[in-house]
Amino acid sequence: MTGPLPPDRARSGVNAGPRWWPLAPDPDLTPIGARRAYGEVLAVYLAFFLVGIVAAGLLLAGRSADVTSTGSWGVYLTAAVDQVMQIGLAVAVVLLLAARRGVRPGLLGLRVPRRADGRVAVSQSIRMMAWCFLAIIAGNIFVALLQTGSLPQTRAAAPELIYSVVQAAQAGVIEELVVLAFVVVTLRQAGRPWWEVTAVALVLRAAYHIYYGPGVVGILIWAALFYCIYLRFRQLLPLMVCHGLWDSVAFLSRASTVVLGVGELMVAALWLTAVILWLIERNNPPAAVPAAGHQPVRPGPVALAQMGAPPLPPPAVHPPPGWHPDPAGTNRWRWWDGHRWTDYMSPH
Repeated sequence: MTGPLPPDRARSGVNAGPRWWPLAPDPDLTPIGARRAYGEVLAVYLAFFLVGIVAAGLLLAGRSADVTSTGSWGVYLTAAVDQVMQIGLAVAVVLLLAARRGVRPGLLGLRVPRRADGRVAVSQSIRMMAWCFLAIIAGNIFVALLQTGSLPQTRAAAPELIYSVVQAAQAGVIEELVVLAFVVVTLRQAGRPWWEVTAVALVLRAAYHIYYGPGVVGILIWAALFYCIYLRFRQLLPLMVCHGLWDSVAFLSRASTVVLGVGELMVAALWLTAVILWLIERNNPPAAVPAAGHQPVRPGPVALAQMGAPPLPPPAVHPPPGWHPDPAGTNRWRWWDGHRWTDYMSPH
């Protein structure tokens, strides 16, 4: 597709070069001050990760010894309940603070990925998860090569394994919500430049992983790739799922190597499926649609035409595909695909 960029893509800093990896636009939000943005980001971050930072520092300094597991249901069941409550508290705190600034859950990425026609974007979700596992594996290769420390390993009793799965889910939800989505959306709402947002997101992610020593470089690699995937799609659920599944397999494989083998086969199958779906879409490209983040508004010209209503008049001079003032007089932009008006509209 040629012609000028839609306003939202120009505003996101996406140039007219190769578009195989365009960034999703920032949400249109009322600006806030930098002091407020950093205050909320750091308050939420420290509330859920200060203990982890202190523990990581003690491990790095050799001041934390391995703890022998009791294998007690009383110990691990109550700890698992505590992890579940932390998930609920983190989601509530983030959503309440964000709502005060006009940020809906969907703008953070807490929504089911959907296609332009409203159906669930299964193919896109699979490709996202394939990229996520590739990012995690790439990062963990560097962790394994460079690490000088690690978390204490305890005996894998059944109660501990159940607790570990809950802990993995907690890590997937809270880390991606607090350290990724909340940081990006809040700092961008304050108008902070991308280099600053990127640096803050990566530093906060690395802080509670310093027990790996130089291996924290691997954490930064997969965190940076997760960051790029999030900016591309502005979807959070696939990232949470992949993070939680990876940690779960890592914990459960301590009890049985079969779990590790099954996990490897599942990732290989996911990559193969993602490639097949990509080839199918490449050979059957959809009609030109607006940039990510814009949804069709019904009833539009296509829907009205199907109901027998006259179509909207075309422009006097046919422009290239792009965003143009809506001829229906809605004070919005409507997408012209080069031949007809579509149902896609945007407030920008």
